[in-house]
Amino acid sequence: MIGSERWDVLERIGAYAAGELVGEEARETERLILENPEARRLAASYARMMALLGAIGQESPEPPETIANRAIRRAYVSAFFRQTESLFTDVGRAYVEAFVYYLGLRGDGEGRVQRAY
Repeated sequence: MIGSERWDVLERIGAYAAGELVGEEARETERLILENPEARRLAASYARMMALLGAIGQESPEPPETIANRAIRRAYVSAFFRQTESLFTDVGRAYVEAFVYYLGLRGDGEGRVQRAY
């Protein structure tokens, strides 16, 4: 998934967890959750967050919208940092692979590194 698709999926799963989706849109989201492990983890996170918001809403004098908006902002920031971490990991891996290729190093299948000639 590219960046904009991830945000769309994040919003769609959040809306699904909040019970805001109906009909075909809800069924498509359910299929996505069943087929995609990342979407399943996100849906589980949203479900926990909704349960927590319900519990907080009963104890807190703040309006529920304020609590929900704060939690959603935190979810967006958390998703952003996870995606950023993944990007840097992928870029770092690509640089290491390029460096190994540039130096002509390769593994011999037993964990030893040899110089390729």
